[in-house]
Amino acid sequence: MRIPYGWLAELVEDLPSLEHTADLLNGLGLEVDAVHRSPAAPTGVVVAEIVSVRPIEGSDHLVVAETSDGSSHYSVVCGAPNAKVGVRTALALPGARLPGVGLEVERRAIRGVTSEGILCSPKELDLFEMTGGIIALAHDAQLGAQLGDLWTGEDVIELELKPNRADAFSLIGVARDVAAKLGTRYQHPAAGLVAGDEAIDDGLAVRLEDTLGCPRMTLKLIEDVTVGPSPVWLQRRLAQLELRPRNNIVDVTNYVTFEVGQPAHAYDREALQEGTIVVRRAHPGEMVLTLTEQSVELDPEDLIIATPDGTGTKAIGIAGVIGGYHDSVNAATEAVALEVAHFDPVSIRKTAKRHAIVTDAHYRFERGVDPNVPPWASARAAHLIAEVGGGSLHPGFTQTGGDAEPRSVPFRPSRVVFLMDFDVPVEEQQGYLERLGCSVQERAVDDWLVTTPSWRFDLGIEEDLVEEVGRLHGYENIGETVPTMDFVPPETDPTHFLLRSQLAGQGLQEVITYVWTSDELLLRARAPLAEVHLSNPQGVERSVLRTALYPGLLQVAALNRVEPSLGVFEIGHVFGEEEREVLALVIRGPWLEPGWRRELPLDFYLLKGLLEQLATSQGATFSATPTRHPHLHPGVSATALWNGGPVGNLGQLHPEVAAAFDLPEEVYIAELALPLEGEVLRFNDIRRQPHAERDLALVAPTTVSYQDLARLVRDHAGTLLESIEPFDIYSGKPIPEGERSVALRLRFRSDERALTDAEVDDYMVNIMAAVGEAGYDIRR
Repeated sequence: MRIPYGWLAELVEDLPSLEHTADLLNGLGLEVDAVHRSPAAPTGVVVAEIVSVRPIEGSDHLVVAETSDGSSHYSVVCGAPNAKVGVRTALALPGARLPGVGLEVERRAIRGVTSEGILCSPKELDLFEMTGGIIALAHDAQLGAQLGDLWTGEDVIELELKPNRADAFSLIGVARDVAAKLGTRYQHPAAGLVAGDEAIDDGLAVRLEDTLGCPRMTLKLIEDVTVGPSPVWLQRRLAQLELRPRNNIVDVTNYVTFEVGQPAHAYDREALQEGTIVVRRAHPGEMVLTLTEQSVELDPEDLIIATPDGTGTKAIGIAGVIGGYHDSVNAATEAVALEVAHFDPVSIRKTAKRHAIVTDAHYRFERGVDPNVPPWASARAAHLIAEVGGGSLHPGFTQTGGDAEPRSVPFRPSRVVFLMDFDVPVEEQQGYLERLGCSVQERAVDDWLVTTPSWRFDLGIEEDLVEEVGRLHGYENIGETVPTMDFVPPETDPTHFLLRSQLAGQGLQEVITYVWTSDELLLRARAPLAEVHLSNPQGVERSVLRTALYPGLLQVAALNRVEPSLGVFEIGHVFGEEEREVLALVIRGPWLEPGWRRELPLDFYLLKGLLEQLATSQGATFSATPTRHPHLHPGVSATALWNGGPVGNLGQLHPEVAAAFDLPEEVYIAELALPLEGEVLRFNDIRRQPHAERDLALVAPTTVSYQDLARLVRDHAGTLLESIEPFDIYSGKPIPEGERSVALRLRFRSDERALTDAEVDDYMVNIMAAVGEAGYDIRR
């Protein structure tokens, strides 16, 4: 958005210097991207009028234009197609330098005719880009005046605006903010203007067939206009906005679009059958020829402007995007029907995107326009058209729809210091909000109801108002200390901290992976298919919600494949038929060295032992029962049992899945559903009595698990058994084939006294008797 500094100064009382204004805009959150200098017309160029034109013999396009500056006549050779009698334009006299082409004007002979200057195009004058001839000036431009005195240079501030500040896409929107910051007044461009009397028939009519797409439309009739070039001041302003002047009527609608942020469209009254505009959705296959002479096939979802045509209606424009070619203002237009409407932003955005059409009108409508602005925007544009087009305003006014209901937002002044950590007196807060156009109703202490202005539809919640107070008070006033904020943390499972601590203590690292993933990744990992899909993803790699955690952890393992060992875990949510919280871990390489098995590689039992330790820390039990899972190795796959109930699965990654992730086959994974129920752990002081140890080697079939043997011993060891640990496994002679020796170290302890050998021996006798009854042997 380009803001001419001089134009802004006309609207804001006591506007500070350019540099101060730029700093002020940055402080308001209206980021200044650059400051440009819009050039003035070069010296030595005067306003002149073509009084006669005669062709040059032997030339197809060159003519001799007799030109007058009001006191002298000049013969100028010109090839512009619009060099016609009566055209008032810019004459560069000998000695003038044209910056657009780097040429110094001199008297010279062309085709045997002496040319005493140059009739200039806008490009030659470096004022704006235009093809098709010399610059055309309005007839009120004073003959003989130096064009540089009329078309002066101007500093232009270029803003990089955010989409949420749609109100700032206009001069009046920026002026409101600047005036509110300065605590001064701004000049409303439509002050004192009246759109007209709706009770007076002006021969115009509006029929809204889609009030959701177009809740409001106004029409204003301006009669007896003369279409021609715009005054210099208007052309200059449009050039500063990087717009190309066209004619006085169209230029006014463009000017008002940037001035008040409300697009407008001028129709040739004769192009509207019965003086009627119809707003409806397009018919399938319907066509429209736009202002750019582009033929567009309309979509049934497009909102269009139509006018009666026999028994039906025909499209004459795409609503809120671009007007039609046949209804546009032309040189023969004598009466203008000025349309100012409010359109649904979503509808406009979709239509413009569908047809790849970008216009200043659609740019504003898709971001949102003040729904209450059409009447006074119409009044402003209509008065300007009458002024520059020499027309008269019809006293009537046609309107369908009305003002939108104001929005009220509850507000607590105390939230400013809570969220921003600077203290703004409540009187100042009220003043800031009222300067922005809000009205404040104090219902109780620290309880206000703030009614926001119609042009600030981005103010919808209390935090928005806090931000507005902060903007006007000045972000530079925020202290350098960290704000004191007593936030209440969200409720979480208290066991998560213990889970993380235990897993980290066993050598695993916690990671956080993306919740959004892809169908391709889930298929590659043989995880359940996605249930939730994103309707408009930025990419397929983040298009569905994950159904398991381990695919993301496998990606982590693949990215870190150069590491010789890796152990990672994650606690997070997965989304199948319902949302669940789970724990997953992936282990690869010799990262764990569990004592007496130091020489053995990572295997299923190490993973199982890790989970057993985790269960012990939670005051629970863990076991596994062999079952098949599609992502696990058929022979090394199990269901995880926590306190005897199934909570997930564990095992070796299926070789095909490992290959799909370019991982070695020896990868072990587990995924358990949370919460994992356990007992509340209590603090135990260091035990002061000595312990007594006994070693016992049991000989049992290899089909009998260590867990079963340990349970047998524990059940018959009495109440003083403190711990039981395996320290050796042996098979071979003299152990019978199909059996193995499992050596256990038992530790007994009493909290009250030292145990005697006789007491411990009694416990051992009970254990050995139970072992014999179970059919197992004691290795001597």
